[in-house]
Amino acid sequence: MPVRAPPDHTLHDPHARIRLDARLDATTRQKVDDLASHFHQPRAAVLCHIMQWGISCGPLETIDQDDTPRPVRHLYLYVASDVHARMKKAAVAVGVNVASWLRHIVCQITVPDFPASWQEEQSGARSHDSRNDDTRFMLRLGEASRKQLQYLVDHFHVSKAQIIRQLIEQATPEDFPKSWQMKAAERRTPARPRGSS
Repeated sequence: MPVRAPPDHTLHDPHARIRLDARLDATTRQKVDDLASHFHQPRAAVLCHIMQWGISCGPLETIDQDDTPRPVRHLYLYVASDVHARMKKAAVAVGVNVASWLRHIVCQITVPDFPASWQEEQSGARSHDSRNDDTRFMLRLGEASRKQLQYLVDHFHVSKAQIIRQLIEQATPEDFPKSWQMKAAERRTPARPRGSS
C-alpha cells in the first residue's frame, strides 16, 4: 500500500496527513460505495471512520489473509499520519499488511457502528437531497480548481456538491474579479442616445 506525503496540504492542516491508496477488492469497495450512498457522505469520510472504528476495536485475534489474486480497486484519500501509524501497528500485530487489515475491517463494520450524527442526518429530511434540488449541472474544472476542491473535500469530509453549494450561498458580487464587476456595471448603465450632449 504505497503512500506519499502531499506536497502542499500539510501547510493548511494542523495535523500532518499522508495520501493513502486503500487497495480494496471489488466486494469491499462496493461496501464502501454503498455506505457512502446510504449516509450521503464522501467515500473518503466513510473509509476514515472505518479506520478509526477498526483501531478503536482493539487488537484482533487473527485475520485470514487470502492470497488469491483479485482485481484491486484503488481509492485514494488523505489520512492523519497518527491514524496511519496506529493502523499499521494493528496490522503488524496480527501479521498482515495494512491493505489486508483494512479490507477485513471494512467487512466487519455495520451501519449502527457509524456516528449518531450520520444516522440522524440520513433518517431526517435532507435540505440538499436530490429530490429537493431542482437544478442540476455539470461543471468542468481546471487542474488548480480541481485540486483545491479535492483539498476542501478531504479537509471537511463532505461531498464536492456540499462544498460548491456552500461557496455559492456565501458568495457576494464583491468576491468576484474586478473585470466582471466593471462589465456588470456597464450593462446596468443605460446607453445615451446619439446626438445627446
